[in-house]
Amino acid sequence: MKLSKNFTLEEFLVSQTAERHGIDMTPPPDVVEQLERLCVEILQPLRDYVYRSIHISSGYRPPELNKKIGGSKTSAHMDGRAADLKVVRQTPFQTCTTIQQMKLPYDQLIHEFGRWVHVGIADSPRCQDLTACRIEGKVKYVIGIQTMEALV
Repeated sequence: MKLSKNFTLEEFLVSQTAERHGIDMTPPPDVVEQLERLCVEILQPLRDYVYRSIHISSGYRPPELNKKIGGSKTSAHMDGRAADLKVVRQTPFQTCTTIQQMKLPYDQLIHEFGRWVHVGIADSPRCQDLTACRIEGKVKYVIGIQTMEALV
């Protein structure tokens, strides 16, 4: 099922953990609507702008999967309002700054450990920018989009 010109529903339903544990990844209709909105408002405009493929590493997470991987109890992934991604031939930091410069209507943009980008939507987007990093073995969220080198 196509969600936009370059994105399909199937891309948002891949999970090795779900596969290993037999977790059903079939999203309810309201989740599909939110994933389509995420694609139309954020991901497709980004894809068109950078003219590069985007790999979705985490999309929809049923609550059972979210709990299994230790996701936030309020994760936007559970209702189809978030995705973790990488843009081909672009660093996650570059992707974050591109999304900011495009002034896309995101709720939350997180540069995660210098390895991927989390982007989420909401009815009233906050345009919250964060960087996730490990400090003394614990995950910390720093305000703003930072390089990993700046946090050392």
